[in-house]
Amino acid sequence: MGKKIPGMVWIFISFVPWILYWTLSGYGLWTEAVTAGLGAALVLNAYRFRLRQVRTMELVTLAFFAAHCAVTVVLGSPLFKVYDAVLVGATLALMAWVTLLAGSPFTYQYAREDWPREYWRHPLFYRTNAVITAVWGAIFTLNAALGALALAWSEARLWLTVAVPNTAIGAGIAFSLLFPNWYPKRILAQEIAAREPYRWPGPVFGPARSAGEAEHDVIVMGAGIGGLTAAALLARRGLKVLVAEQHHRPGGFCSSWERHVRRDGERLRYVFDAGVHDISGLGPRGPVTNLLRRLEIGDRLEWRRVSHEYVLPGFRLKVPGTAEGLVDALQARFPAEREAVSAFFAEMEGVYRDLYAGVERTGGVPCPPRTPEEMLAYPRTHPYAFRWMAIPYTVMLERFFQDASLKRFLLLLTGYLSDRPETLTAAQMAPLFGYYFDGGYYPVGGSQALADALAEVIETHGGRVLLRAPVERILIEGGRAAGVVLAGGQVHRAGAVISNADVRKTFLELVGREHLPPDFVRRIEGLEFSTSAFAVFLGVDFVPDLEPVTLVHTEDGRGLGVMIPSRVDPGLAPPGHASITLLTLVPRMEATSWDRRMSDYAQRKRAFSDALITLAERVLPGLRQHVVFREEASPATFARYAWTTGGAIYGLAAGQWRPPAKTPVERLYLAGTGVFPGAGIEAVVISGTLAADALYPDVRARTPGTGT
Repeated sequence: MGKKIPGMVWIFISFVPWILYWTLSGYGLWTEAVTAGLGAALVLNAYRFRLRQVRTMELVTLAFFAAHCAVTVVLGSPLFKVYDAVLVGATLALMAWVTLLAGSPFTYQYAREDWPREYWRHPLFYRTNAVITAVWGAIFTLNAALGALALAWSEARLWLTVAVPNTAIGAGIAFSLLFPNWYPKRILAQEIAAREPYRWPGPVFGPARSAGEAEHDVIVMGAGIGGLTAAALLARRGLKVLVAEQHHRPGGFCSSWERHVRRDGERLRYVFDAGVHDISGLGPRGPVTNLLRRLEIGDRLEWRRVSHEYVLPGFRLKVPGTAEGLVDALQARFPAEREAVSAFFAEMEGVYRDLYAGVERTGGVPCPPRTPEEMLAYPRTHPYAFRWMAIPYTVMLERFFQDASLKRFLLLLTGYLSDRPETLTAAQMAPLFGYYFDGGYYPVGGSQALADALAEVIETHGGRVLLRAPVERILIEGGRAAGVVLAGGQVHRAGAVISNADVRKTFLELVGREHLPPDFVRRIEGLEFSTSAFAVFLGVDFVPDLEPVTLVHTEDGRGLGVMIPSRVDPGLAPPGHASITLLTLVPRMEATSWDRRMSDYAQRKRAFSDALITLAERVLPGLRQHVVFREEASPATFARYAWTTGGAIYGLAAGQWRPPAKTPVERLYLAGTGVFPGAGIEAVVISGTLAADALYPDVRARTPGTGT
């Protein structure tokens, strides 16, 4: 196959009929000029029709010369000879402006010759060609106007119809060649800069550690996984790190706790998780895997694969251990959607794999392109991710499927991120499909094992993790974060502060509005926070015949997660017993109505718990008769222990602006669910890694997996 002709060459070729016409007509050879122009236009369009690549400008050219030939050669009329410059300019100008108004600029049609299909729908690709077409439209309009002026000013005819128009066309060609190389890079550089609007320099740390028990290089507020990730990476890089956590154990929602019960003289021990029962990002190139490699603690944790079961009205499925098995199962259940199921999972796996392509160059975590060149290359290097980056997940499902039950099934995973599926993009959902492509895992000993491993790294490398140490205020001196004041007045100073706390509380309570730009305060005040949850923790005297993560949805739209981590790690419950967590999402507005100070709080909590147990008995008949231990957590409980606005379990609600990791306050950074990429253990590991790398890059780091 011959080499493909570039789009800019095609633009020149499309002018060949005009070049022949202008050359011959300049010598007064009108019949030859029109015939040559028409012949060249016919050859060009015939070639295009054979390739099924019709171009507007070439069709307009053919139509113009056909009309010119009919009027000038056949009818012998001097019309085109007299008004030549006006008619040519007006025809091409009309072509340019009409294609622009129609949303298909004529240069856009040629530019597609040079770029893969993935680029064609990019707004910047269209905008670039819209500008170029508008410039050509202005040039053609100018030429038409000069032609009209030449009719009245015959002495300047040569100058008005030849010199200036040819110069303008030459300038247009130069503009068309240079502008696409300059404009997109400029716009993309602005977009990249907008991600980090606060471009203050990072702190400089000396080779020696800070002296003094209350003096640190970095203070991390909050011992959630995002904060622990950043702290562990920085401690291992040689910085003196302090983590201040208001709870009595590290981990945030990734923490576990024990309950002991005496029954018939026997002491029974059950272990429950605050909220994490299944962790993604542990595939070969996953962010959690890469974090453990960088910290060299991969062998300290034993991970076990978590299996899923879904129960919907008229449909129950134990998810096979592979994506291929799931595809087969869904095709068997929905035969009419057989091809669509294969196509959907192939497309989603493409998005998933694209997101993790190149993580070796970005600290082991996926992140947006960092240079204009990377952004320009992204549609080609990450075609699946680019295609679905901004498309709502619900729209993706509509494009692939007809069956409502199948779409309802594929919406189940959205509950890991939001109670509003319509706010999630296909790209945001792709990492959750990692549960099918690479598996979800649970650490032996409970989710606390991951938090403890990270805390151990911090302390092994000279850092400290202070528990029961809530931060009362962030010290701001000279517009910079200089440390924190703990409850009780103890002051700790540092060269930088990372907040892993709730975004709203961080800025409005710990920093204070007086230290922030008014427009930033308004944006923070306007943020919507995510759904909360209600949980029932049960120790039972039997082992349920359910998968460790079972999601139940009812006819009236209610959803319930039945989590049984002791099915993964039997050591979390006595022999023959199980630890069960019943979990349901509570919408944000309803969550704010839960208040521990209200007189009916305990009664309301018990009634809500009873309702969830009744719902769980759809898949665990007689459950309440087997309960040995029971405890509940309402949205108010999550607000108390996780210190989140309204008890939000996913931080900020999906589908809205998130503050950048570098804040308006110099040397104050953010990690956790409030920043990119959002909620989930894998996501906050990414945020913590990016915060650490922004604050103090590991110049010694090599490709993950080869050591440091």
